[in-house]
Amino acid sequence: MGEIGFAFRNNYKNILIVMLWRGVLLFLWFLLFIIPGIIKTYAYRMVPYILAENPGINHRRAIELSEAMTAGQKWNMFVLDLSFLGWYLLGFLACCVGMIFVAPYVHATGAELFLSLRRNAIDSGICGPGELGMA
Repeated sequence: MGEIGFAFRNNYKNILIVMLWRGVLLFLWFLLFIIPGIIKTYAYRMVPYILAENPGINHRRAIELSEAMTAGQKWNMFVLDLSFLGWYLLGFLACCVGMIFVAPYVHATGAELFLSLRRNAIDSGICGPGELGMA
């Protein structure tokens, strides 16, 4: 129970700045055109997980790390998202009640994806273990 307010006790201002910066960048990419916006959505997808592991990270470094971690993996991430389409459809057919049960599965899969990408980033020398919470 002590971890519920973690983000509010530790570097809340920095977390707010990083997520706001991510939102602004995504908005600008979507203004450019829809497809680049979708691609950048996948490129910046790991930013919340990076912040969860290292709340004091600079906003530019968090975006840079997320882009480096997802380089070459965006298609695989898209296919992973497509794999949940059937679950969402089934949840919608069950009067949207089923979506309540699908959401934790989707978020747990996203967390596992981050762990895999984090291991690849550390092994390939993109960043050090301390930068992604493995100190």
